[in-house]
Amino acid sequence: MAYYYHMYRWDIVKQIKPLCLFINISLFYIAFFQYIIDGRPEGIPDLWDAQFYFLIALAFIFSLLAVVLAGRPVAAIPGLLLLVTIVIAVTPEGSRIGIRLSLFAAAAATSGFCIPFPFNAIMIPATIFATLASIRTEIAWDFWLIKPDYSERLGSIFVIGAVGIISTTLSAAIRTIKEQQTEIGNLENTIAQLTTANIGFQEYAKYIEEQSREVERKRITKEIHDIIGYTLTTVIMLLREAKLYITENSHIKEVLDQADQHCQSGLEETRQFLRILRSIETTKITLVDAIRKLASSFQNATGVQVQIDFGNAIYPVNENIQNTVIRLLQEGMTNALRHGKASRITISLWIHEGMLIIDMMDNGRGTTQFNEGIGLAGMRESISALGGQFTAGPISGGFKLTAHIPMQGGNNES
Repeated sequence: MAYYYHMYRWDIVKQIKPLCLFINISLFYIAFFQYIIDGRPEGIPDLWDAQFYFLIALAFIFSLLAVVLAGRPVAAIPGLLLLVTIVIAVTPEGSRIGIRLSLFAAAAATSGFCIPFPFNAIMIPATIFATLASIRTEIAWDFWLIKPDYSERLGSIFVIGAVGIISTTLSAAIRTIKEQQTEIGNLENTIAQLTTANIGFQEYAKYIEEQSREVERKRITKEIHDIIGYTLTTVIMLLREAKLYITENSHIKEVLDQADQHCQSGLEETRQFLRILRSIETTKITLVDAIRKLASSFQNATGVQVQIDFGNAIYPVNENIQNTVIRLLQEGMTNALRHGKASRITISLWIHEGMLIIDMMDNGRGTTQFNEGIGLAGMRESISALGGQFTAGPISGGFKLTAHIPMQGGNNES
């Protein structure tokens, strides 16, 4: 479970990294070209140009490193180095706030997006403090730097704080949405698994019911044989014993002879009937009934509407074909619910030139990137083993499975 949580967390980070990188590139681009347009601050020597470009490049490297390490606590280290580098780079700007605002906004966005909680809750105030530290009166190259007026300082702090709060909130919102999507996906997988299990349990319950009927039928035939057979045999023996004490021409002897014959005839017919009853096998369910039961069970368990058109495919098929078709439909319906989120499934069957043709379509969400899973690959192998063909893929407005199976597939008698 920890492994899957780890994978989900890094999947969220992958969604955040491009956004953070785009914001950083945009803000550093603004700061760089604003410096080219405005030039170096008044009174600052020419040497500062090369130093400023070096510091901007170094700060950008630290921001990229923070993006690479996004989602890990260690990302706070390049975040701190980014702040220090920016403070050094913007201090000589004096009253000019444009470059300062762009670079500290980049630092705030990096802290909000790339550094995990609770470290980002520390980095945002640190960014605001660094902004205040850069807006102060300093002497550089024997030149007295003029700090921005009060409104500009307050506006800068407000913007930097807003960027930090927005980025942190947006990052948390993205994480929450992705976690909820992951949870929904897990629930959908669980529903699909429970649906499959429910269908399996129903099939097993049906099998147990049939077996129970078989056992009960055999038990009843045995008891009938024992009770009636024993009773009739005893009556026959008593009748024959009684005839020994009656004269030859007595009317009673004729009655006893008739009773003896009826008892023997009844005993023989009873034994013959019981032999027939015990030899009767449990009636096997037909393909049509099996598909109807499967569709009904699936529809009752999931609420997905299943429509079936049997066409001319109403004839019995051998056991191998029937089992393969049922497994194919079960796999297809489960995938339609699990992956396609379908609300309606249409199944059609047709027999043409000795081929059983099965089409299954759903109205789920299609995909342009279809990868055949283990279940469908197994169905392809099973159908190929019967000499058939199998295709599956997205269509306009859903997904479609098609199978062509020879009616004599499996080399079993129909």
